[in-house]
Amino acid sequence: MDSKRAPVGATPTARPADPLPPGRLGRVLVAARIIAGRGLAPGTTRRHPTWGLTFLTAGAGRYRDAHHDEPLAAGSLVVVHPGHPHWYGADRGGWDEHFVVFEGPVFDLAASRGALSPGQPLVHGLPVRRWAPRFAAFDRPRPRTPDGTDAEAVALLAALLEARDTSTRASDRGTRGASPSGAGWLARSTDLLEGDLTEPLDLRAVAGEVGMPYETWRRRFRAETGTSPWAHRSARRLDAATDLLVHTGLGVRDIAAATGFSDERHLIRRFREATGQTPRAYRDADKAASADRRTATNAPAL
Repeated sequence: MDSKRAPVGATPTARPADPLPPGRLGRVLVAARIIAGRGLAPGTTRRHPTWGLTFLTAGAGRYRDAHHDEPLAAGSLVVVHPGHPHWYGADRGGWDEHFVVFEGPVFDLAASRGALSPGQPLVHGLPVRRWAPRFAAFDRPRPRTPDGTDAEAVALLAALLEARDTSTRASDRGTRGASPSGAGWLARSTDLLEGDLTEPLDLRAVAGEVGMPYETWRRRFRAETGTSPWAHRSARRLDAATDLLVHTGLGVRDIAAATGFSDERHLIRRFREATGQTPRAYRDADKAASADRRTATNAPAL
């Protein structure tokens, strides 16, 4: 997001000749994908005048400020607060990233209430194949109306808060332990089952990780949750697909690939079984409902 050379593959958007709508809640100023980025020059410190984020999809590097000196890797999210002195940069091989620059009172309010904090500028371990499309969705032409500009800002704030919540819940599960005699085994089980949904998962290995024979673990998991481990993972995969369907413009084929379905037809079949609708019909209905809510909000009081 900071001073980078113009790399191959960068696709910046939102540079219209006329001014962008101001937005009442906030606005996205620019978003792009960077290939083989470098970050800031070593030995420098930057105070960015606006909000920004960088989400790494490949490569590694480091982030530093007055209170942090941490490695960055694929799945790391850096949130830059206005005026906060910081530095981050890639290792020798560079990194790939999505970045977004944004501003507005909705983000400032989140900071004033502690929902976003310069003391917590980093989120680690986000599954790249799920989160890259979320941030890539902002790499598009900017909305041309104040309502659209506000909606985009709120969607970005929601993504930031969801990313923090995802990381926090994963960390909490990891600190509870995996003792078969305590509740920690269940938290650890769900953590593993909800991991990278695009990769194959050996359920017997999960049982071994929490210290149980497979059949014992499977029976105890069903008794505690009301569903089997396989069904639990399948439900999270469908949740992730629904999330991308609502919050991004990705096609069904790309969403299927990003959430671990074998192909587009597999996702359509599972989605119809769960909702009674095709993914396309669900997306259209969600857009219509959102439009109705905006109309009701803007209707004059009687």
